[in-house]
Amino acid sequence: MKYINVAEANCKNCYKCLKVCPVKSIKYSDNHVEVLENECILCGRCIRNCPQHAKSLVNDISGLKQAIRESRRRKVAALAPSYIASFGTENRFRIAGALQSLGFDAVEETSVGAHAVTKEYARILESDEMDNMITTCCPSVVFLVQKYFPKLTPQLAQVLSPMEAHGEFLRRKYGDDALIVFFAPCISKIEEARVSEKRYIDGVITFKQLSRWFVKEDIELEKCAEGYFGNDPSSSAIYPIFEGIVKDVRANLPEDSHVFNKYNFISVQGAKDVIELLEEISEGRIHNCFIEASTCYGSCINGPEKPDTEYHPISTGIDMMRYLRADRDIREADLSSLDLSRRILPDPVKEEIPDEETIRSILAQIGKTQPSHELNCGSCGYRTCRDKAIAVYQNKAELYMCLPYMSQISETLANVTLSVSPDYIIAVDRSLRVKECNLAAQHLLKMTKNEVVGRRIDEFLDPQDFALAVGEERNVPLHKVSYNERGITVNQTVIYIPEQGLAIAFLHDVTKQEQETESLNKLKLETMEMAQNVIDKQMTVAQEIASLLGETTAETKVTLTKLKDLIVYDGNNGNG
Repeated sequence: MKYINVAEANCKNCYKCLKVCPVKSIKYSDNHVEVLENECILCGRCIRNCPQHAKSLVNDISGLKQAIRESRRRKVAALAPSYIASFGTENRFRIAGALQSLGFDAVEETSVGAHAVTKEYARILESDEMDNMITTCCPSVVFLVQKYFPKLTPQLAQVLSPMEAHGEFLRRKYGDDALIVFFAPCISKIEEARVSEKRYIDGVITFKQLSRWFVKEDIELEKCAEGYFGNDPSSSAIYPIFEGIVKDVRANLPEDSHVFNKYNFISVQGAKDVIELLEEISEGRIHNCFIEASTCYGSCINGPEKPDTEYHPISTGIDMMRYLRADRDIREADLSSLDLSRRILPDPVKEEIPDEETIRSILAQIGKTQPSHELNCGSCGYRTCRDKAIAVYQNKAELYMCLPYMSQISETLANVTLSVSPDYIIAVDRSLRVKECNLAAQHLLKMTKNEVVGRRIDEFLDPQDFALAVGEERNVPLHKVSYNERGITVNQTVIYIPEQGLAIAFLHDVTKQEQETESLNKLKLETMEMAQNVIDKQMTVAQEIASLLGETTAETKVTLTKLKDLIVYDGNNGNG
């Protein structure tokens, strides 16, 4: 069943969830992740550690809320004892009142169930039935063993969890038709209740969901009237604190019990340490141990679904210990008649493991042709390069999820680009000292990179544009600059990089083009002068021709006029 949703828009390829997932039950493809339901142990670390808040719990409680409002069944709220750490010791009775105002007929603390479990653990230890005994209060630990260490399943205590033990007690107290809702800071409790054979719990609501429910109903705990619990407190309220189960079990064994001589009592917190413990047990290195195991650091008081996101397991544990010591009037309920037996079976994850040749072939595709190339840096989220290669084979990871390889490729491409670029590229910092320059710039300055880097740019070029870029933290647009002392003219632009405080100048040499343009302009000018001379000479010739034509025309007119008169008047002057 799907419990963890991933918002693809927020997933930023950081691999943080892969790094913190103890069993790598995450598939990465198409630039986002997907939680693999059948492999997940529901520890909630991916939700808690996602920096972009891309992961969230899927647990629809609308049906439970409606039943609490409308059902005629008796509604019972069962509170995991870690509620003290989530809502504060001062609000112990106020939270009972708040739950009653939401519609619950009774509110009970599950430490009662924890005490029944403690008694059963003590009984099994004294019976010498088991070599090692791993507690089964944490469902994520149970899922971890079932899926990834199935051969160790017999070393799990076949005992109901405090939640289920309390559920059985509440069924007897309030009737089989009672609606029993468990509240906890845990995701895996939801699945434990769902798959339970005995089905004592009707539903699970997390403390974070309860907190949001209070807000929606305008319930402020600080202002809420105090309510009451349907049961007396139990010394087993120490369960949610690291080493709490061990302390409680030891306290419930006879002082002269042989158990203290036979068994070592150890507590392990955090999925990573629990896995290392299980590996050592698998290797036969550990025997005769009673093992309190929790996948959460700080145990249940630091569950993934507590309302706040702060992580203070030590101080929170100390505060809760002080609170429990102050409550001395403890009368333990008689739960000896409960049937706490439970059957836990292996449920191994089926994964196809590639052969050595396939693994080496996958590694070779990202340049890891020899074992010495396997850095095992963990930047991809996997413990070793081989683990990542296996995940690639299983379609859980992509080949190029390798930061050193991609960095090497990126660096190589950058170096090649800088080396072959004909442009002069120079980067300076806020103090105008050269941080980087490419091969072309080194040829321009007639110096090696080591001779240039660290010196001020004004030793080589006019610093005006560089100073403008870093001083005003802006880009300087493309424009033409002449460096006469270098004998060059360039089209220059300066890009400011705010994250690094660098100004990177790109100088495109246009000296040749400028010289060619100047020659062309000179040629044009000379041609224009020649053309003007031709025009002037032509105008002079034209004017001389016009002058000669004018004189000739006048003479011709006089001659022709005389000839006309001679013909018309026959030589007379017109006098009869």
